[in-house]
Amino acid sequence: MKTVGKILRKWQKKAVSEQTKTLIADYIANDYQNWRNNFLWQRLGLLLWLALICILTFTLRDVYNFFFPLKEFQNLPEVLRTQALVMDIAMLLNLVLCMALRQTKFGRQHPGILFLGSSWSINLIPQIFATLKGFALPDTLAWSLLFLSQATFIPVCWKLHLISQLGLFIYYFGLNTVLGLKLPLPEHPELYNVTFILYLFWFCAICNLGVYLYDCLQRSEFFARKELEFAYEKLRVAEAKYRSIFENAVEGIFQSTPDGRYITANPALARIYGYSSPTEVTTNFTDIENQLYVDPQRRAEFVRLIEEYGKVSEFESQIYRQDGSIVWISEKAYAVRDESGKLLYYEGLIEDITKRKQAEAALQEQLDFLQVLIDTIPTPVFHKNAEGFYLGCNKAFEEALGFTKEQIVGKSEYDISPKELADKYQQADTTLFEQRGIQSYEDSVVYKDGKKHDVIFYKATFSKADGSLGGLVGVILDISDRKRTEEALRVFVHAVSHDLRNPVLGTLMVLNNLLSQGQGGRLGGQESNLSSSSPHHLTSPPPHHPISPPPHLPSSIPVPRSILERMKKSSERQLNLINSLMEAHMSEVQGIVLQRQPVKLHKVVEDAIADLQPMLTENQIILTNLVKDDLPLVNADPTQLWRVFSNLIVNAVKHNPPGLDITINAIAQGDQIYCTVVDNGVGLSQQQSERLFDLYFRGSNNRNSVSLGLGLYLSKRIINAHGGEIGVNSTPDQGATFWFTLPVIHDP
Repeated sequence: MKTVGKILRKWQKKAVSEQTKTLIADYIANDYQNWRNNFLWQRLGLLLWLALICILTFTLRDVYNFFFPLKEFQNLPEVLRTQALVMDIAMLLNLVLCMALRQTKFGRQHPGILFLGSSWSINLIPQIFATLKGFALPDTLAWSLLFLSQATFIPVCWKLHLISQLGLFIYYFGLNTVLGLKLPLPEHPELYNVTFILYLFWFCAICNLGVYLYDCLQRSEFFARKELEFAYEKLRVAEAKYRSIFENAVEGIFQSTPDGRYITANPALARIYGYSSPTEVTTNFTDIENQLYVDPQRRAEFVRLIEEYGKVSEFESQIYRQDGSIVWISEKAYAVRDESGKLLYYEGLIEDITKRKQAEAALQEQLDFLQVLIDTIPTPVFHKNAEGFYLGCNKAFEEALGFTKEQIVGKSEYDISPKELADKYQQADTTLFEQRGIQSYEDSVVYKDGKKHDVIFYKATFSKADGSLGGLVGVILDISDRKRTEEALRVFVHAVSHDLRNPVLGTLMVLNNLLSQGQGGRLGGQESNLSSSSPHHLTSPPPHHPISPPPHLPSSIPVPRSILERMKKSSERQLNLINSLMEAHMSEVQGIVLQRQPVKLHKVVEDAIADLQPMLTENQIILTNLVKDDLPLVNADPTQLWRVFSNLIVNAVKHNPPGLDITINAIAQGDQIYCTVVDNGVGLSQQQSERLFDLYFRGSNNRNSVSLGLGLYLSKRIINAHGGEIGVNSTPDQGATFWFTLPVIHDP
């Protein structure tokens, strides 16, 4: 197949070459035709002037003969002696007409027609005159002069000469024979004889042969000259092209002798070396080894490599420029030898790679920095190529798995992990490569201690410069401790729920029961005599196993209603604290769970204000609601937003004296809604503002001391879960402005 392909390519190349030659030959032939027409047009002018002068001389002869008859015309017929002047004038007029036509566009485009017209004007006018007079006129002298003059002055296009001659001979021999005309000479009345025909034949043949040979010679010379011009033009174009490449090349081009001198240099090489012209390079460098290279041994190494391999490539060295500065160059060169193998000179290219070297050094510094950076990360980090083989890792990855980097790089998951885990890793990587982007999932990893650790894999793909898949970068987060913490938290929540929350709930049930019985109920199966102004009798709920009270103790204890109410409020506060504590810790583990839906913000604010109205009335709070009902909808959990507004309002009430002014507002700003809760209270210090949303932080001016400081912390988590931000702007004694943002729903 390779041979067939080679033959086809050779044939195609030959066909293209032949086609090119044919096109060039056609072009030259067309060019020669134009040249010959122009030559014919120019020489035709000379011939017409010569013919005009020649006929004018014969006209003068005939005029003289008319007045002074010449003895040489005494034997001619009378008609020829008397009518010769008329024929001369007719020929002169035709020649003048041809000369005028020659100067026209028609004459320039069709010089051959003018050639035939001028020729037949001289030849056929006497023949026509003779025919009209009834005899034939073989004007051998005039024919010979005309044919010889045409062959001499217009030695091209022999076909025109032949047509000119044939036109005359057809008329003379054909028409005269058909009309039966004879010569006007009684002693020789015949139209022709053998000698006459042979003379005309050979005279015309010799003239035409001369024209043909001259035309062929001119054609050959013209073709040779044109081909030479084409060759010179190709050479000139090639020389100009290579000269342009040489002069305008970005790389330096040089020729240097084996003894260390530059023979040739281009402008780029001069610029690289810090010179203004190539001549300065060839003049100043007489010892390349010591004048150019920072390390003189590089020249010896350059020569050795060329002697050994015949050429060098990517030969990098530091050199001195003219101003003494040092730059990096890369050389590509080979040895040029004569037919006998003698070394003539070295020839090659030089490229300034200083910027590349600086970039490589900077890149290497960055790579070293990045490697140090990822090595200082305590979390295992790794990266793989698109085939799933490790390309690198950090120290934490090595220490976690118990392998060195050399043992990891170039290996797959199956080389460093158990098969059952490697199968899962491989499947996850394949899915990530197909989908691209970011991937995270929980799994197990066998660490160097031989135990499985619960981990979270965070992986992301990266692309090459051309956009193709490069591989992935991964981070392993050990969550074994977190798992244990979650388990401990579950135990804690269970303990809080059962050991703290349930007894408080039981106490509240008892207190609510006692308070309700105080309105006419009965306690312990006996009718109660309690009233709003009389003390209550508090009786414990019956135990699972009834125990009779000691005989010396009464079966009931009178308790005032105010004490029961204080006990109820205290229990409610304890229950709220326990619920807040459980909620805060559960949100840390599970996050804030949102039930999103399109929400009108003004409705949430109205509900929160309505629920807090008793507290606002009790604390003499003046609350102004500026939230309008035409705000854009937000995609949010209305219950959680109700909690945020409630927490901010309650926070303002708790940390300020009664009679506070609170203003709630919300405005649309671009693609979000900006909400504010402003009060004119005591304000906050800069330190308090910075820590206000931290877990368990409590303000110093809290009028309600029984608080864990969880309201604002939960509010921040709720707003962040919605994709918004929350903060506070405050100055001591100038009130506080709590603000948060919520993203709006965009129209599809």
